[in-house]
Amino acid sequence: MFNKGLILLVAFIFLICSTSAHAKPKVLVIESYHAEYQWDINYERGLESILKDVADIYYFRMDTKRIKVEQYEERAALAWEAYTTLMPDVVVLADDNAIKFLGSKFIETETPVVYLGINNNPRSYIPLNKNITGVLERPLYKRSVKYLKKILHIEDGKILVLLDTGTTSKVLCDSVFEGCKSLRIGDVQVDIKLIGSFNDWKDIVNRSDEKGYSAIILGLFQTVYEGKKYVTSDDIMAWTYKNTPIPLFAFWEMNVGKNKTIGGLVLSGEIQGSTAGKIVLDILNGVPVNRIKPIIPTQGLFLFSSSELKKWRIVLPRQIRDKATFVE
Repeated sequence: MFNKGLILLVAFIFLICSTSAHAKPKVLVIESYHAEYQWDINYERGLESILKDVADIYYFRMDTKRIKVEQYEERAALAWEAYTTLMPDVVVLADDNAIKFLGSKFIETETPVVYLGINNNPRSYIPLNKNITGVLERPLYKRSVKYLKKILHIEDGKILVLLDTGTTSKVLCDSVFEGCKSLRIGDVQVDIKLIGSFNDWKDIVNRSDEKGYSAIILGLFQTVYEGKKYVTSDDIMAWTYKNTPIPLFAFWEMNVGKNKTIGGLVLSGEIQGSTAGKIVLDILNGVPVNRIKPIIPTQGLFLFSSSELKKWRIVLPRQIRDKATFVE
């Protein structure tokens, strides 16, 4: 029986060999996740908006949200084979697992590397040197809570943030959420829960109202299990949407929409991608990597679902409504 990873690598090599001689520089994007994951779709769109006319872009996807942790090294090895086969002009490492498992190899090369979607301090994975820079990802949680207070008219209330127990969530706990303890932002208490069991997830959501919370902010929920069985993020979203007794908001744009969350001040994958794309473009135009400082995009996106606002009978304050983008 053929190894799935080997088949994917052969397909990748075939794609390279079947492409005509390149006049354009080559950019290899090594993704931590998978093609269908909305975050990846969005940042790919951002990258391509900057680079599609000036470079040929190739993708290798490590699929680490769907495979077992024990398989990460194998996928990283296949990604490295893809790199050595293609020998691109620039590499993009997308999200934490890509830099965690491949960064130490790339710092030994001369290939310029641009990371995106990194939640941890990159120095916790590799010593940054002359050939690596990129874009950090930081949920705008303090500003999000500030605006939710206005939207929901919260006075001395509580908000619940839900995260899974995957790599990214654990990193966010340490680098963004101050160890995932309870925080106070103004007069609002913010409780952050890391949950690996779907049964625990259900229990916490079901009891959120009686525990005195005014809203739930959905963070990451791609690494949750029912027993030993993986539960898809779509199933978690569907159950949470159907059963939550209090309004649902989000940190990421991919979780906003009809039958999802109401929205909020969200991070945009497209902005992450376009910001990284501009760095790649600078490198292709001759700017030395060591002159390009890492970037944290500061602009969040006010994104709301019209249908979910209506469902929860929420009227946005004018100063938020006038800046917002709306989806169904």
